[in-house]
Amino acid sequence: MAKEVRVALAGAPNVGKSTLFNVLVGAHRFVGNWPGKTVDRYEGEVEHHGVRIRFIDLPGTYSLSAQSEEEEIARDFIVNEKPDTVIVVVNAVSMETTMYLALQVLELYDKVVIAVNKIDVAAKMGVHIHVERLSRLLGVPVVPISALKKTGLHELLEATLAVATGSLRTKRLKLSYGILDYYAGQLSGKISKCGALGNAPQEWLALRLLEGDRQIERKAREACPDVLEEALRLRKIVEDETGKSPSLLAASARYSLIAKVLEESVHAERVVTPAFTERLDSYLLRPAIGHLVLFLLVLGSLVLVLGLNTGFPIKQIAEALGMEELASIFEQYTLSGLLSSLFASLGDYLRTLLASQGFPEWAVSLAVDGILAGVGGVLSFLPLIFLVFVVFGFLEDTGIMARIAATYHNLMVRIGLSGKALMPLLLGFGCNVPAIMGTKILSTDREKVLASLLAPLIPCQARLVVLLLLASAIPNPLVSAFLLVFIYAYALLLVAALGYVFSKLFFKAEEEPELLVELPPYHRPSLRVIWWYAWDNTLHFLKKAGVIIFSLSIVVWILMSTGPAGYTQDVGTSYAYLIGTSLAPALALVGLGKWQVALALLSGFIAKESVASTLIIATGANTFSEAFSSLGLNTAQVASLMVFATLYTPCLATVSAFYVQTRNIKYALLLVFYELLIAFASSFTVYSLLSALVH
Repeated sequence: MAKEVRVALAGAPNVGKSTLFNVLVGAHRFVGNWPGKTVDRYEGEVEHHGVRIRFIDLPGTYSLSAQSEEEEIARDFIVNEKPDTVIVVVNAVSMETTMYLALQVLELYDKVVIAVNKIDVAAKMGVHIHVERLSRLLGVPVVPISALKKTGLHELLEATLAVATGSLRTKRLKLSYGILDYYAGQLSGKISKCGALGNAPQEWLALRLLEGDRQIERKAREACPDVLEEALRLRKIVEDETGKSPSLLAASARYSLIAKVLEESVHAERVVTPAFTERLDSYLLRPAIGHLVLFLLVLGSLVLVLGLNTGFPIKQIAEALGMEELASIFEQYTLSGLLSSLFASLGDYLRTLLASQGFPEWAVSLAVDGILAGVGGVLSFLPLIFLVFVVFGFLEDTGIMARIAATYHNLMVRIGLSGKALMPLLLGFGCNVPAIMGTKILSTDREKVLASLLAPLIPCQARLVVLLLLASAIPNPLVSAFLLVFIYAYALLLVAALGYVFSKLFFKAEEEPELLVELPPYHRPSLRVIWWYAWDNTLHFLKKAGVIIFSLSIVVWILMSTGPAGYTQDVGTSYAYLIGTSLAPALALVGLGKWQVALALLSGFIAKESVASTLIIATGANTFSEAFSSLGLNTAQVASLMVFATLYTPCLATVSAFYVQTRNIKYALLLVFYELLIAFASSFTVYSLLSALVH
């Protein structure tokens, strides 16, 4: 990667371009003059991922028509200096007018990023911008930002570097100008023989000459008068045929495209009256009533999402109430259950088919237990991720999410987070993957990383299954119940304590979180906007985390199904067994020095619920009770295992989601190792104390 990239910052007046420039470069800026011009030239630097990014703030201009000194400077810099990236800033609340300059830059240059500024103001006005669709239509990255609130800047720098280094491919926009295209094509032939007109694309130069660009006309008059003569002749033909000037036809074509693009990517909703907002807020923002109502709303949302996807906690509640039939329905007919049944049937069919065709056992196992299981592992998360973002989209679109943030802000700010982080963290009780993906709703990069680091500490549903099985192995029901309550309380205490420590030592806030909590007017929810929001985030998970999960699933299959002697169906002769035996001495410190336990914990990296099934396979037992009896673990060891299984390294999908969210391998390693360290320390303490009490 280059050590320095040059980035031009373009935008119409009053779009917030200067604010963005100052926020990005801070004090690392200096002022000069454009050669031969009276306009000041502002430059500044910022370092990102070890790369120095030099920003050149181009003069504010509505177009690139070179009708003024500012327009001439902006256009000449892009054409002649060819910066590594051009960031065009547009105003989210007036896209129709500020997109014109962006369109002209896209026609002229390919390495472009569109920064949609004042996205927070647009949201308050009920304006929703589908940035992913806008990006697809324009062929370049589109990043929503708020320069004033300093949100979206990390994503903007990431996109800028990706375009500058070529890791993200972009293309120059080609518009259809109707009759102008025909005559511009004729003129391009003559322009190709005149190198004095500059480095701009020939078709662009031809179109500008037809429009009557004074600067290019001046160059043509001096260097290639025959080109100018032909341009004037063709311009007259167009005016005679259409009754309109080429400049008017070109502008109409651009505005028509802008209208079409915005129609497909921007949606405006009517906001409710201020009186209704104030009346509702008078109840929701009261300390007692607001906390209760919003908590019930959050709780109901989580129960709905998790219940539809996994049956948790509705299944458990139904079982506790003796409603076995209802519990069975929520176990079999949830989205996750249906997907599991589908892939189990596909696996059985594929296994039989491949075996009947004479494929070797290792190939059958790779196809079914490796590849198909990997695909199933990825797809099994999609319904959950989609439903989570449907709920988040609804809460954001209506304005309720901001009320949740404001109401619980005083509680969450003590651990370095805003009240908006409550929703993603609570999702962790169902699954840590959507909890981490849900941190996308947070305003700052600091808060996203901090919340993502804390979310995996919350015991998810899969860990609850393991905890219940382990607790059932303890003869005394009072002791098992106490351990379950203790582990959940301890995990939540760790979230609070580590959130406080991390926020003070590693993720210090530059300003008070209260500045980030605002209350937009209530909106009528739009199904169209909620669909955009949920579908785009689900696709993002599938494209990014899905690839990682699938790849690592194949790696895990290799470890579990092969050994020094090649393919094996006996896990005791696999590479996973060798790794388990090598880890057993370290686990002996916490009373778990058995290779079967080490292997079970290792398999828990794939999915936490596999801890129990691996113990059964490794011990050669038929049931979990038999497996546990053969291990001969005492109460202190069981308690140590419960604590360790709850706190150690998150599952593969969680780590993948975390990396996709942060795009930082150092943070991903920190997540893995700090939880492993806490698990060791906590299990060692529990094991030592209980062993001492027993003796």
